[in-house]
Amino acid sequence: MKVPTAGQKSGAKGLLGLFRRRRSFRPLYASDGLGVKRKNISFMSEPVFEKAWAEVVQANMPYWPEVPDIRWRAHVCVWAASSALQIEGNFVELGVHTGILSSMICRCTDFAKHADRRFFLFDTFTGIPGKGASAEEAAEIARRNAVMYHSDVYEFTKSVFAEFPNAQLVKGRLPGSLEGIETGPIAYLSVDLNHAGAEIDSAKVLWPRLVPGAVIVLDDYAFAGHEEQYSAWNEFTARHGLQILTLPTGQGMIIKR
Repeated sequence: MKVPTAGQKSGAKGLLGLFRRRRSFRPLYASDGLGVKRKNISFMSEPVFEKAWAEVVQANMPYWPEVPDIRWRAHVCVWAASSALQIEGNFVELGVHTGILSSMICRCTDFAKHADRRFFLFDTFTGIPGKGASAEEAAEIARRNAVMYHSDVYEFTKSVFAEFPNAQLVKGRLPGSLEGIETGPIAYLSVDLNHAGAEIDSAKVLWPRLVPGAVIVLDDYAFAGHEEQYSAWNEFTARHGLQILTLPTGQGMIIKR
């Protein structure tokens, strides 16, 4: 093994010192379990995105005491959906609640003008069903339902999407609520059910409908406490010869081939 020279050691020491000093820098963005510094985050101040986020926050304020700052996750979803507009297919979201992410997509892509596209929004709108969950998942589902998903938000969410006539809310428990809904080919799929079994069962139904190049965003994939979903999705994609891109936001991304 080649031994570093004194100059190389000095340079490495200086670089390490620079990184250590940077630790005291205030993060440019710190929310949703993610903090960054010395990164270009100009997407947050891009006029279309910034305006859409302000409108989404305003629309959600009657329900949320404080609308969660999930702008980086929203950026990922908007990018994925914008890419999906370049290919044939409709959009589907499994797990909507008040529609923060999906309404960001609608606003940033001006989705109402894409009259040939449909955005299907599936949820119970009354909380996360715990049937079929493991004991660990069931405990987390019960906690989330008590804290966050404790009321029927169907009418509220319907009002959020009132200006997007090609966005359709579908109320019911997944995967059963997929029956009888003709989604057609799918170019964008977002999954956020907080329940590994329900997510994979739904994926099995929708997988044949996903067109080549379709983008799938897994909202919970790499978050701590969602290890069952992480493992289940890894196994599912491996059977299809695919891998999942882990994102620092906690999301996962798949490109259908």
